[in-house]
Amino acid sequence: MKSSNTAKIELVKSLNWDYNISAEDILDVVENRKIKAGAFDKESIFLRSLERLNWSDIITLWDMEDMKNLYTSELSSKLFPRSLKQKYDITFSILRKHPVPFAGWGSERARKMQNTFLSHRWDRFK
Repeated sequence: MKSSNTAKIELVKSLNWDYNISAEDILDVVENRKIKAGAFDKESIFLRSLERLNWSDIITLWDMEDMKNLYTSELSSKLFPRSLKQKYDITFSILRKHPVPFAGWGSERARKMQNTFLSHRWDRFK
C-alpha cells in the first residue's frame, strides 16, 4: 500500500525544519526525481530519517530496496546516538536475510553486567 504524498511531505517537514529547503524538494530526492536538495543528498536524508523518525514513519517514507542499499557500514558509523547503530545493524541484517548475532550473553556482556548498580551481588556469597 502506497502512502499518500501529503503524509510523506509531513514526515519530510519534520526532518528539515531547521533548513530553508522545501519538503517537496527533499521528497523528490527520496523518490529519485532529484539528486540533491540544498545540502542534502539521498544518504544524508536517510541518515536524518534513521536518527529522527520512528520505524513506521521510515518505512512509509522510504522504499525497502533503497533502504537496504543506503544502509552501509559508513552510514552506520555516522549514526547518533551510538545506540542506534546496534539497533539498525540488526534490523538491516534481518532485512538482508543475513545471520543475526546472539543476544549477547557472552563473557563481554557478563563483564558489563558486573559493573551495574548491583555489582556487590557477585561477591555476596564469597
